[in-house]
Amino acid sequence: MSIETVQLTRVYGSTRAVDGVDLSLSDELRVLALIGPSGGGKSTFLRLIGGLEPPTSGSVRIDGEELPVSEEGLLAFRKKNGFLFQSFNLFPHMDARENIVLPLVEVHSWERAEATRRAEEVAERFGLVEHLGKLPHQLSGGQQQRIALARAMAHEPELLLLDEPTSALDPEMKAEVLDLIGDLCQEGQRIVLSTHEMGFAREASDHIGFLSDGRLIESGPASSLFDAPETEQVRGFLNKVMKW
Repeated sequence: MSIETVQLTRVYGSTRAVDGVDLSLSDELRVLALIGPSGGGKSTFLRLIGGLEPPTSGSVRIDGEELPVSEEGLLAFRKKNGFLFQSFNLFPHMDARENIVLPLVEVHSWERAEATRRAEEVAERFGLVEHLGKLPHQLSGGQQQRIALARAMAHEPELLLLDEPTSALDPEMKAEVLDLIGDLCQEGQRIVLSTHEMGFAREASDHIGFLSDGRLIESGPASSLFDAPETEQVRGFLNKVMKW
């Protein structure tokens, strides 16, 4: 996938959450990881790329096409993609199966029988078949996030956007979800993710973007940025978070 942002900016009141970010990545890119300190702009930048929020100024191009401005156009763009957030966002009154089926029917206009078959296919892929009849509160955090991931992947999205998908999980559950995401990376799924998991970002990503105070401080191939960061700010951050 190619991603190009030109002076991309998002302002909330007096806060410049994303501040004039220029980024140009070629078609060979499969996985982009966004790293940096909390509050640095990673989640906002990801939401702008995914069309979940419009920029205050600047532009985004995905695969050479500029993101539409109208809400109707943004809705059509969002339908092509999949989203997974740190909070699981499952419907609490629906079982796991219906949490996957409903968006296929209501958002993507699938027939219910077809959607149900697809829900069972992705549940089997992610090791969740035995949990399809359970309500979210009957599932562990890791199982809930895996259901949310299955829902995001059910319609075979062109681009999967993951916003700190493991931050609410304990270490064991975190490993489960990272393994699944790692498998998707290996299979060629196009992914943009924000994460605090530095080891995972290094191993799974083609390209890394480091954001702080809304600005893109540095970006480059994963191996280069982790092994030989060019800026003192990135070196200091990596020395601190990878110390142990």
